[in-house]
Amino acid sequence: MISTDTPANSPTHSLTSSVARASFTAGPAAFLGGWLLMRPIGGDLVPGPWWTAAHAVWLLGFLLFGVMVLELRRMAAPTTGGQKAAVWAVTGVALFSVLANVAQLVIDLVAGFTSADGAAMRAVFDQVQGYPGVELVVYSVGAQLFFVALLVLAGIMAVLRRVTSLSAVVVAAGVVVLAVAMLGVGRDSALVAVGMAVLWLGALLLGRGPGTPALSA
Repeated sequence: MISTDTPANSPTHSLTSSVARASFTAGPAAFLGGWLLMRPIGGDLVPGPWWTAAHAVWLLGFLLFGVMVLELRRMAAPTTGGQKAAVWAVTGVALFSVLANVAQLVIDLVAGFTSADGAAMRAVFDQVQGYPGVELVVYSVGAQLFFVALLVLAGIMAVLRRVTSLSAVVVAAGVVVLAVAMLGVGRDSALVAVGMAVLWLGALLLGRGPGTPALSA
């Protein structure tokens, strides 16, 4: 995790390197932590400390997911031609989705701070989602693209032998379990937590790299 512009022994490099390493663990941990913090209010629209804490943790988690994606792009180097284009394209999609999730969480936090009850929060969301494109980009497709992009990026990294095939498989398993839970039994089911935990394990394995020196592309 050495920048070409920053000396390896500089305090700035050490901090950047530490955050990059931590993102593989802390990002998914915050993702699961936010879900757990929503349990006391049953995942409902209930302004107050649980809502605020959960969404603040999720916000931190997605910021760390952004750091993790950038670190995966760095780990993919050196690449040329089509490989480089694929890595950069998927990284771009992942970061776009991270921004969509960050926007959603900021809106959620503002709604929680400014609303007296769930009905008032729903009115805020209805107003925001009434703007053209917001529902699609911030709350549905745009927000969910992160998980697809992460799965694809993990697969590319495995093909390039920058990470193990096992790590890519575990990430894929986590994404699939999350998708089944969200689309099938609902976001408040325990299966969501299982998917998040599996994704956490996959990210942890990704952060460890291939275990052997990476091969040049």
